[in-house]
Amino acid sequence: MYSKFLRLSFLIALLLPFSTQAQKGNTPPKAKNTFSIAVIPDTQYNTEESQGGTNKLFETQIEWILANREAENIVYVAHLGDITDKGDSKPEQWANAAKAMYPLEKPLPGLPNGLPYGLAVGNHDQYPSQFAVSGTTKYYNQYFGIDHFKGRNYYGGYFGKDNDSHYDLISAGGIDLIIIYLEFDAFDEQQEAMNDWAVNLLKQYKDRKAIIVSHYILGYNPVAGSNVAGQASFGKQGQRLYDRVKTQSNVFLMLCGHVGDNGEGYRQDTYAGHTIKTMLSDYQSRPMGGNGLMRLLTFDLEKDQLRVRTLSPYHQLEEKDEDSFFTLPLFREASASRIYDFDLDGKADLYRFKDGNWYDAKSIKSSLGRKGDIPVPAPYTGYGKTNPAVYNAAGASFYVADWRAVPLGKPGDIPVPADYDGDGITDLAVWNPETAEWSAAGKDPVKHGWKASVPVPADYDGDGAAEMAIWRPSNKTWYIATVGNVPFGETGDIPLPADYNGDGKADIAVWRPSTGEWLVYGAEKAIKLGKMGDLPIPGDYDGSGKVQPAIFDPAAKVVRFANGQSIPFDAGIEEVVNIPYAIKRYYLDLMKK
Repeated sequence: MYSKFLRLSFLIALLLPFSTQAQKGNTPPKAKNTFSIAVIPDTQYNTEESQGGTNKLFETQIEWILANREAENIVYVAHLGDITDKGDSKPEQWANAAKAMYPLEKPLPGLPNGLPYGLAVGNHDQYPSQFAVSGTTKYYNQYFGIDHFKGRNYYGGYFGKDNDSHYDLISAGGIDLIIIYLEFDAFDEQQEAMNDWAVNLLKQYKDRKAIIVSHYILGYNPVAGSNVAGQASFGKQGQRLYDRVKTQSNVFLMLCGHVGDNGEGYRQDTYAGHTIKTMLSDYQSRPMGGNGLMRLLTFDLEKDQLRVRTLSPYHQLEEKDEDSFFTLPLFREASASRIYDFDLDGKADLYRFKDGNWYDAKSIKSSLGRKGDIPVPAPYTGYGKTNPAVYNAAGASFYVADWRAVPLGKPGDIPVPADYDGDGITDLAVWNPETAEWSAAGKDPVKHGWKASVPVPADYDGDGAAEMAIWRPSNKTWYIATVGNVPFGETGDIPLPADYNGDGKADIAVWRPSTGEWLVYGAEKAIKLGKMGDLPIPGDYDGSGKVQPAIFDPAAKVVRFANGQSIPFDAGIEEVVNIPYAIKRYYLDLMKK
């Protein structure tokens, strides 16, 4: 609905030293539900030994992976394609690739076939380059073909008559994965057939979380060094691939290389309540054919985190700018159940705001804003992680992450920040209670609702973008822009949309203070919790992926949960931030009547 108009990027490009060997005390052992996948980008100038690159950089990447396998719990290695530069015309480049990759096949404790790995076929691996069917991949299939992998316990199978497109099956951290490789196909010689094959695999293995690897899916970030400066654009093959696989809810990640100018790109897209993250990493345009840079993706199931590191074992350096070193939500997004997660651990945190200071349940955590400001925490500067932020109603300005004012609206407007364009970053917006107009910087106001309404923007249809929405108490109806109108609730109810069933969509829901009932549209039973005077503060407090009813009892200064548990929370009712301001204001005004 709204284009991004505020990009908060703290560009700190740092190269920090690290050890190429796992050292006791430096890297703590990974928990059983945490594992890593190593990602090798384009190695074409290493295997060709041109552009200053040598095969030693490639070999050192594999050496580091094996040396750190246990410390990082590395369970798989994915090569993104352009393994070589000249394809079948230079067989010696394939010999170099095998020299680098084959050490992964040495038997390891518990891994008789060695460390599982797979490779994508890029345009430079085809001869002539760019042609998936009319070109040849003789040496790729000689060194990394069907017969080479057949019989390995992780090898799943292949597409067509060769191993140019194939898939692997692994298990790690208590989940099962399928990793599907699709050949580069610039001239659409077999894209639809490959996509059909991939979709059939996704259906066949619907209980496995899926990662798709193809050489060219995505371009680089519009602003180098920043993941939040705008979505990187799909390439032609990437767009067609996403449009086919987005309907399969087990796909959560796509990886690619190919585009080496800026070398890094990221986007996320949500469909029917599930999000697919796509990452580009390719460093071939840097000195020494890429400086030996690679990535380590760490999947933390307990915290629901995907941590991304970019490092060069050859130079013993780690790149730390914003699009090289970052953490994302893994399976649950901020637009659904992941709300008020200030530390990105997969659970909602209790927070309060008082006189410009932000406190969790134990102590002060940060300072932003002044007495009288309206707290509007949300993920503004990083995917999934809630940031402190305030709206100064008198000055009609937002303050996010620092003390710079972002003017928006006019005095009396109600702040309604949400992710209106579905890119994973919260947009600043206000709603005028007199005109029912929604405003964002640089955009003409949009009228939606009536004067006596409660704005309740949320992602109701599961596309990742929040819809403008209001609940109208006079007729107890929800008016959701571009979606529809749904009668639900009674006079005196408090609208509390959230993802209560974990399907990635906001549910229409109300809390009835007169009875303490929580009612979710479509749910068979109500949950009873709280009473008039308590403050409803729903959130995913247990990390289950579902929002749970919760209330703050200001008299007892405790938070009570539907499971019967309670915890102390020393706060005033006006200070608690775990409820959207527009809803809180409506409820507090209702109690005064």
